Amino acid sequence: MQRVSAPLLLVNSTGEVLFANDTGQKAWGEWLVIADPLRAAGQALASGSGCAPADWIANSLQYVGPSWYALEGALMKCTPLPPSESGPAGLLEWFPASGVDSGQEKLRILQDVSQAVNSSLIMEDIFDALGDVLRDHIPYQEAVIVILDDTQNGIKMLVRMSEDGELEITGEHHAFAGNDPLMDRVLREPFSRLYTRDALPETFLLTADAVAALVVPLINKGVVIGLIAMSTAAEGGFYQYQEELLTEVSAQLAVAVENAKFYWQTQTQASREFLINQLTRSIRQSLDIDIILSTAVMELSKVMGISRCFIRYFDPGGEEEVFHYQLPGTPPLAITDWDYEKSVFQLRRDQPYNPFILNDVRDCPNTLAEQAHFVENDVKSLAIVPILIRDNLAGIITLHQCDAYRAWVMEDIELLRALAEHLGVALHQAQLFLELDQQKRALEQTLEELQQAQLYLIQSEKMAVLGQFVAGIAHEVNTPLGTMLSNNATLKVCIDKMKQLPQLSAGEPSTADHPHVAPATEAPQLSAEQLFTNIDNLLSLNKLAGSRIQEIVKNLRNFARLDESELKTVDVHEGIESTILLIQSSIDPRIVIERDYQPDLPQVQCYPGLLNQVFMNLLVNASHAIEDVKPEQRPPGSQPTITIQTRFDPDTGKMSIAIEDTGKGIAPEHLGKVFDPGFTTKGAGVGTGLGLALCYRIVEKHHGRILLASQVNQGTRFTVEIPLSPSAQSA
Repeated sequence: MQRVSAPLLLVNSTGEVLFANDTGQKAWGEWLVIADPLRAAGQALASGSGCAPADWIANSLQYVGPSWYALEGALMKCTPLPPSESGPAGLLEWFPASGVDSGQEKLRILQDVSQAVNSSLIMEDIFDALGDVLRDHIPYQEAVIVILDDTQNGIKMLVRMSEDGELEITGEHHAFAGNDPLMDRVLREPFSRLYTRDALPETFLLTADAVAALVVPLINKGVVIGLIAMSTAAEGGFYQYQEELLTEVSAQLAVAVENAKFYWQTQTQASREFLINQLTRSIRQSLDIDIILSTAVMELSKVMGISRCFIRYFDPGGEEEVFHYQLPGTPPLAITDWDYEKSVFQLRRDQPYNPFILNDVRDCPNTLAEQAHFVENDVKSLAIVPILIRDNLAGIITLHQCDAYRAWVMEDIELLRALAEHLGVALHQAQLFLELDQQKRALEQTLEELQQAQLYLIQSEKMAVLGQFVAGIAHEVNTPLGTMLSNNATLKVCIDKMKQLPQLSAGEPSTADHPHVAPATEAPQLSAEQLFTNIDNLLSLNKLAGSRIQEIVKNLRNFARLDESELKTVDVHEGIESTILLIQSSIDPRIVIERDYQPDLPQVQCYPGLLNQVFMNLLVNASHAIEDVKPEQRPPGSQPTITIQTRFDPDTGKMSIAIEDTGKGIAPEHLGKVFDPGFTTKGAGVGTGLGLALCYRIVEKHHGRILLASQVNQGTRFTVEIPLSPSAQSA
């Protein structure tokens, strides 16, 4: 009975530990029969058939990855573990040849393979990831992957993988596939095969001395695109399950390789599209011509793989700029004869602005030949493409190929055409930008002048409206002033009469002091006491009249205050009342003004003079709208009314002032025009059309808005919303 010298662990497919041997001295036969499914295999091994398990285990511990051992109706897997103090160690697992457990293990392996081959579209990355997975599940001494070209005649790529994980990839191999017996057999008979040492033909694909080899074709859509070949030095060789596993792996690899080839084939087109997109983004993100052309030169050089790239730009002002890129290692220009490129388009009169392409500069027409230019600059192939703006030559793209003669294919020419077209757009936009920049500066100056004119216009509109109220204001002032003048005349009469009283003139007591004393004359006279009472009453009336005049002047000053260039914290109600008092005499006395003021309305930070202008315009418009409604058009019992409502919303921090009238309303087709400068429905010579436009600008200056709601023959409501602090709102 052979013994195993290394510590081993035996588990079943569910993970249950069946045996743990720390000393490594247990006999193979003593524990092999613990699992009933292995009993038959143990008997077969004891009779001398097959490879000794102990030798297989000892060999398996020499590998980096797991090894498999085929038993009758079962598979044994040995995974090497980190060596312990007592020597090499391994993990043994038992898998039935069929059933749920083997299916799950196979599915897990294929999932690992799928993840590896689909982790990238770069072939090198795919092969590297696949090599790691294969070493874990199908131990090999050497493995090789062959990828054929599209003709199936040549080997396009050869990948060698050694058992230590080294990867060697040879691209563009160009070896004839039919010269290798393994590849030739796969092409003629695309099936997987197991070769023993004696049956393995001589091949350059597998270089190591092998006990056995496993060859599986790569097939995609019924076409052989390559193969996977593996060799092993293990005495047991490869097993049937490994062949089946590798066959399924090859199917996934074939799809991944085709995807990678398609990706590789479209890289050039994608790169070219990227160039156009990059240029387009540059145009959108910047109007700096230097950035646009520098980007174009660099990206074009990368995509086309050329030796030199130049873009020559003809500035409309007469100056010229050259943007240059040169592949490292390329000799510098010896002759910078930029006039040659320009002359190409001047001399080709029949097709002046078509691209000029030379696969071989030695074939250049005599009329355009410039051999010194080509030789000194080591140019073998040439492409010159014009950049046009409105059919005028604005620039030139020049490409030099110096290391080899180049066949410019149609895709190259179309790319250059598209690039030149986009550059023409970029240059045109840059020129327009310069013009717009100049116009912008002129507009900024004009805007400043307009802002000054707007302030003047606001003041002019204010004075125009004030002009309409001069008569009313004069009447308001004249009434108390007339009272005062009349009272002064009466005062003079009273004083004159007091002087005529004898008691007062002689310094004696008056009859006012001695009511029982009869007057000296029989004519009726006012007593001194009555005269004093009359004087006191007249002075009181004068005081009231003066207060009235003072109030009118104060409201006029509040309305037309000149400190509107600075923000002030004011009471809105005070501004509204000042405005009402100012225009009261000009409003039809039948119009009732109702006030719906919020009692605790907070003060607002504003430009008071401007805000009062808004109140005045809205109130005047409301009164005019009401006056336009004839009495017979009003509902019976209704009264013309202007309602003023103030509210503050603490959630939004905004104050609203609504002015609503019961006037004729605004037609629906005019609602969108009422704030336009110059628009009016009052007729020629009546309205300027500036009042509401100025209101809109003033409220906008306060970072607020005006809301309008109106129905014909029912009335109109203007709502002004402004924040308590415009500066906080703007921040």
